[in-house]
Amino acid sequence: FHPTHRKDPFMEKLLSIGEVSRLLDIPESTLRFWQDKGIFSVEKADNNYRQYTVKDLTNIAEIAFYRNLGMPVRQMGRFNQFGLEDYDKILSSVRETLEEKIRMYTAMYESACLKSEHIRSIHDLKTVDYTYESVPFDTVVRFEYSDRNKLIRYTRNPSLYVRYMDSHDPDHDKNDIRGIIVPEAEEGDELVWQKEKDGRFAVFLIEEIASENYRNNISEKLEILQQKHNTGILLANFLLSETIGKKRIDYLKAYVELLD
Repeated sequence: FHPTHRKDPFMEKLLSIGEVSRLLDIPESTLRFWQDKGIFSVEKADNNYRQYTVKDLTNIAEIAFYRNLGMPVRQMGRFNQFGLEDYDKILSSVRETLEEKIRMYTAMYESACLKSEHIRSIHDLKTVDYTYESVPFDTVVRFEYSDRNKLIRYTRNPSLYVRYMDSHDPDHDKNDIRGIIVPEAEEGDELVWQKEKDGRFAVFLIEEIASENYRNNISEKLEILQQKHNTGILLANFLLSETIGKKRIDYLKAYVELLD
């Protein structure tokens, strides 16, 4: 049994640029731009308007597929003359570009997740005087704003900022060292703090108002904690800031070493 193949009327139809735009969801301006760049060409009718065949339509659809993958327009000028090696070479380049973008967007996504986690942490810590957690980073080195590499690292993620201080005299400037979290200390770095396996820490939320001479609640929080524990160093890890009324409040998470 052989089915009868009926001719599809649509196959014989001539399409306007507006119809092609609607069918492929490609702006007319983009279609005209591709035509001007010689990526594809279509015949003009007697009225000087371009008319597209179904073959043109499928050709443009394939062009759109590769353009949506990120193939540069400058490489598509000879699209209809591509051989297999051309496709392979260009697709290899596209894959490398996409892999880099995936790494970049993954890092951005992880940063957004981290900030959301910080917001939840702020809400949770506002409900308690202190609780107990392990420190989520291993190494802190001294951070000076004149150090370009560390400054760039800081601008990409301000939550890497850590202040190191003595929990028994947190207001003394000499006991307040500015640091930044790093995977590991490098040559020339001044090590501020390194995690030890048996270290125990209590945590609480620091609220600091920069416009009021950096007034904060560290001393009162420590007073409560020290009623039960003997404490050592304090690491204040920046989370984020918010504005309440006309006050800008910095939130930092304090990790206080327990010596008992």
